[in-house]
Amino acid sequence: MMREFLRIFMLPLTILLAVSCNRTLEPDSSFIGSSAIELISSGQVIYTYDPATWQLGYNPSTKEFRVFDDSMKNYYTVTCSAIPSSTGQKLEATVTWSSGSSTQSAKGKFEVVKAQGDTFWLWCGDKKTPVGVTVRILK
Repeated sequence: MMREFLRIFMLPLTILLAVSCNRTLEPDSSFIGSSAIELISSGQVIYTYDPATWQLGYNPSTKEFRVFDDSMKNYYTVTCSAIPSSTGQKLEATVTWSSGSSTQSAKGKFEVVKAQGDTFWLWCGDKKTPVGVTVRILK
């Protein structure tokens, strides 16, 4: 009797644990299909690079990418464990962004989901804060 009770109790618990595992979210098709240099968080576009009013920066020794507006109040930086090189590459990265009055960041495992020349689309599908960010290697 006790064994039957445990079986009945454990089955739903096992299913619940399997479903709640820390699975990652797939990148939004609009992010992959975009040609823009941008930062998105939780499905919202935070910043889109505009060459008329924004600047790009890249430091190969620290593996850091910077995108900031001319006022330097709005920006995002991406510091990677490795320099992005090809689709499918996995790397650790920290993304920090500011809108002048507040600063946010996300840290985790990113995957290069798209590569075009010297531009790379990085995706971290963390359920808590999914982040997509585009970086460009400047020469």
